[in-house]
Amino acid sequence: MLRGSPAHRLRLIARHLTPSNFRTATASPSLCSLSSSGPTSRSFASTASTAQDAPATPRKGSWVFTTAAAAHGKPQWKPRNSSPSPKPQPKKVAQGLPADHPLVAWREEQLREGNAPKELGAGHDFWMVQGVPENEGSGRSGTKGVVLGVADGVGGWEESGVDPSHFSQALMWFARERISSSQWTLPEEGGKRSGARMKELLDGAYKEVMAETGIVAGSSTACLVALDAETGMLHAANLGDSGFYILRPVDPSTLPPTPPPSPSADGSPSPAPPIHYKLHHAQEPQVYFFNAPRQMSKIPQAVLDKAKREGKQGDLFRATADEADTVSVQLKDGDIVMLVTDGYSDNIWAEGETDRLVSLIRTKVASSASPSSTDSELASAIAQTAVNFARMVSFRKDAYTPFCAEAKRWKIRGMDRGGKVDDVTVVVAIVRKQDGEEEGKQ
Repeated sequence: MLRGSPAHRLRLIARHLTPSNFRTATASPSLCSLSSSGPTSRSFASTASTAQDAPATPRKGSWVFTTAAAAHGKPQWKPRNSSPSPKPQPKKVAQGLPADHPLVAWREEQLREGNAPKELGAGHDFWMVQGVPENEGSGRSGTKGVVLGVADGVGGWEESGVDPSHFSQALMWFARERISSSQWTLPEEGGKRSGARMKELLDGAYKEVMAETGIVAGSSTACLVALDAETGMLHAANLGDSGFYILRPVDPSTLPPTPPPSPSADGSPSPAPPIHYKLHHAQEPQVYFFNAPRQMSKIPQAVLDKAKREGKQGDLFRATADEADTVSVQLKDGDIVMLVTDGYSDNIWAEGETDRLVSLIRTKVASSASPSSTDSELASAIAQTAVNFARMVSFRKDAYTPFCAEAKRWKIRGMDRGGKVDDVTVVVAIVRKQDGEEEGKQ
């Protein structure tokens, strides 16, 4: 068995995922999944409150989504015992929003909730989780669903002195603002119409970025996923190589029988039986060519004019929201939705690794003492452990990763083994159907 294989990596993580690890803080790419200062979780449901001061409670038959996010920026690599590089650094472009802009405070809050390190933050990645308010005139307050999003700023802009994180942060901010201000609401049906609604949200946010003078240039991938708390439908739009997975609990009756666990010598409770998940959906990435994802861009007019004069407009990557792939899926009770940037998907396989990783975490959380068995703890544990796992694999030179497989597909030589060190962001939603009306609850 190759030491860099997914099976070997999962054996490593299984050793570390003991219940006690869910209370251990860590700043390095270890596998401990949760700490007392770990990612913040939130729940969203279709609510029945009809008074402004009344508590909003989930309606019978509605769906509840418990969310959490974790992020970690890419470390800056510096060779040991080396003199400063003689290569001139690009002049920094005047950019960014004023300190009193609401995006700035929101960004800092997001980074705290996502347990991102102070020095690195989320790197060029960013994300958002925003509840969808009830329609005006419905007679109800509260939310009727939630939209999750991730965006990955394209690092190549650094060569021009542009900070790629500004674009991805602004794209997520403006998407969030359109939802919170009721400029956009959930699709009411599936198919092409729901796809058009998701593209409308992405396009609206992109147009706001284009109009924002503080964002002078940049590019980003984007993945937006809407979860409807009244119907349990998922609607998504994905542009580039960020994406999302749906992991579904496996019906225990379909699994081969396993012997009961042996009683412990110290009389402690027996561990909970394993809880298995399978990959139900993995969103396909969109790329122009190897390591060049489809991306929305804001290109300075001078660059556009030069490209036009030289007849090189086709060399510029300028995707629109219309080019996003869209999908609608009926969720089931117990499903787990994961949004990831390519810092995760380039290092961790969706099938055979992510599904088993989630199964391990779910089983360990179920085995730990209360209150760690809640969906809140589960969402946080999956988000943080997934980020840590991807970071761990990214530093391994012997790992066979999806990034290696993609290099092989494009006939890129010299990349047979090894992870890809990058920013990593993971957003998780645990799906529940109220009142246990959905069979097969896990």
